[in-house]
Amino acid sequence: MDNDSGDDAVWQTALDWLMREHEETLSDVDREALHAWLAVSSLHRRVFHEAEQLWMLTGLIPSGDERN
Repeated sequence: MDNDSGDDAVWQTALDWLMREHEETLSDVDREALHAWLAVSSLHRRVFHEAEQLWMLTGLIPSGDERN
């Protein structure tokens, strides 16, 4: 992602959600808040997806088999 566009806050929020999602089980309220944040704009969805891809590529997120 090109953070020169001033989207650092969106990038940081996406990373925060991603870390929370993978470090703990989100409550129903938290999951609804994440979905609401993603629904705000296509930028939020794109950045969150990019963060997920980056983490998977770097091995920071275990595969589905490893999480179960």
